[in-house]
Amino acid sequence: MVRTTRQFKQKTVGSIVSQTLACALLVAGVWTSTAVAAPERSGEEVFLTCRIEGRDREASVSLSDIGATYRYGPSSSEPELTLTSPLADLDYVRYNGPAGTVDEIMTFANGDTTYRFETGLRNGAQPDPSALLPFGHLTISRSGSELARLPCRPDTIERAHDRLLARMRDIGRERASDGVGFPNYTIHDLAAASASAPCEVENNVDTCWSRGVSAARGGDLKAALEHYDMSCAARIMTAGCYEAGKLYLQNRQLRDYVRARQSLVPTCDGDDSGQGPYACKYLGWMYLTGTGVERDLTQAFVALSKACFLHNDAILIDGEGCHFLGQVIFETRSPSVRSETNVDYLAFLSFAQGCTDEAETVCNEGRALLRRGQASAAPWIKRCDRNVGRYGDIGSCAELLTLSADYDVRQAMRRQLKSLFSQALAAPE
Repeated sequence: MVRTTRQFKQKTVGSIVSQTLACALLVAGVWTSTAVAAPERSGEEVFLTCRIEGRDREASVSLSDIGATYRYGPSSSEPELTLTSPLADLDYVRYNGPAGTVDEIMTFANGDTTYRFETGLRNGAQPDPSALLPFGHLTISRSGSELARLPCRPDTIERAHDRLLARMRDIGRERASDGVGFPNYTIHDLAAASASAPCEVENNVDTCWSRGVSAARGGDLKAALEHYDMSCAARIMTAGCYEAGKLYLQNRQLRDYVRARQSLVPTCDGDDSGQGPYACKYLGWMYLTGTGVERDLTQAFVALSKACFLHNDAILIDGEGCHFLGQVIFETRSPSVRSETNVDYLAFLSFAQGCTDEAETVCNEGRALLRRGQASAAPWIKRCDRNVGRYGDIGSCAELLTLSADYDVRQAMRRQLKSLFSQALAAPE
């Protein structure tokens, strides 16, 4: 909840140590409805509050038109410490991680002392690792040496999600302090899908998908799923289907394997080269493991071949999908993989393709298979060396596991591997 604040007289009390700790709670993050009583002051919006663990102190961060103000002190009285930074100069970094994890880091400096606060959502621990849990902690340093690391009580963390990002974009700021450009997605207030407008195209994206992203960033995955389902049903784009499929597959509270498969199929079969290979990977894994569907290695092979090689002409892939494809190839005895020689050859090509995605474990699988083939003078090694130069600049089978930092070289290797894979399927030996 955002609150309007009134004018106040700054008051600073306590020792240097207490002031340092106070500053440290500068930017606690936020996602529960537990109220933290930040004072109201005119012309400001309180968007972050929390209580520090083990202390009768709370911290809040409020926003004005041009600045971010941190206050720290007892919950029932005026703040002990106040710090303000212009939004244009605020040291701010943000990260988006896998499975919806979100980090925001703000650092305030006071002379040679810095107060670095990281806040966000994290995948939970047992019994439900798929749950997103709020966290907030700060690191206090002086002259580069860490002095303290203090956590917020998770049950008191409260935030108006993306409010700081929106305000910085409003004043024309375009980048975080690490030089990474701010995302340009629309920031929506949280609302139930049933109370939301129909899906439409806005800024080249589906508004239902965009509302789902906002809900997920606020930690409400149930609401996000409802918006993603609306997006998927509207068929404006497949991003909503993909996000819904992941939640149905991965989140314990929202799990529905039937709907996961139904949601992932449109993205795997669609033309989104960024998300398509990942959707195909998830579908292939479901068929490989028999998760939510009858185990079917043929279906797994088809989906994982798309994830690793065949989904798009841009050769954007999912390296983990290549790992699963290798597993399927070792298990299958379908007509397209009908000899032991072809099994090892296709598996090697799959691992080599996954290796181009910097998937080191997949690289190691390819290297191990190559060593075994070389030690036994396996026929597929000769076939690979004989054919490899026909489809690109790489001249030997072993060189297919050599990573290049150059994007164009890596993409050329992917195209070469795709040609080798397609040739091996069409003419098995």
